[in-house]
Amino acid sequence: MYNTVVFGPFAVTILLGLAFPSCANAQGKANEVVITLNEQAAPEVVAILDRLEQAGKDIKSIKCGVKFKTVDNLNISETTRYGGIQFKRAEPHPMFFVFFDKMDADGTVLRHKVWYLFRDRWLIEANSKSKNRIDREILEPGETADFFDLDKAPFPMPFGQKKEQILKNFSVKLIPPQPGDPDDCDHLLCKPRPESGLARDYGRLDYYVSRKLNLPLRILVEDAPGTNLKVADFEGLTEKSINQNLPDSAFVLPKETDGYHKTTEPKRPAPPGE
Repeated sequence: MYNTVVFGPFAVTILLGLAFPSCANAQGKANEVVITLNEQAAPEVVAILDRLEQAGKDIKSIKCGVKFKTVDNLNISETTRYGGIQFKRAEPHPMFFVFFDKMDADGTVLRHKVWYLFRDRWLIEANSKSKNRIDREILEPGETADFFDLDKAPFPMPFGQKKEQILKNFSVKLIPPQPGDPDDCDHLLCKPRPESGLARDYGRLDYYVSRKLNLPLRILVEDAPGTNLKVADFEGLTEKSINQNLPDSAFVLPKETDGYHKTTEPKRPAPPGE
């Protein structure tokens, strides 16, 4: 996984709405887990995941604001970034764009900007403070990937995931509403199954699914030691945020990044046997 300037591609995945990290990182027994429906989850959980999966099939684009908070319990610090996200289905791969233009770091407000753009095989990161741009090749020329496949996608999408894949890798429970929860949401607590390689890195995932949109309004991710917490709130996500026919021209870096120092990182060959 890349070490990006701010928080890395996994956080970009979170910002797209996906609480479930790429299961391509889960090796060994995770791929051998076979679970019957009775072992997977309660009926109400299965119904929510069914709605989430179905909703994804109808989504062509999304555009909304985002607030992304990171809590470091070891160093007793908290950082919150504010910005927006965009997503569009496209061929041969979907496009997404995440940007931040404000950061509150332990009460100090900073205005430098960061952008993350995935388009045409490349994940591009740009930073207004460092004046740097990094282009990372995610797929080779001609290579394709199913971004809606939890087991194989380099950046799984926030919706359209198969219920069976989620329940194979996570134990999922419905949690009663708690103070501070987003309104009119179902709160799913997802814990990696011990057999899954994800259990090495992640302790819990809280997924707040809108009953009206069947999309996440909030996602919380805690690491396995419980020392680091990330929370993404998708501000202003409504029916008007969905399927607004975003043009391809909305998925480009702003002109101000043209003069940034550019670094290109080609995709590294997969180790033999993979």
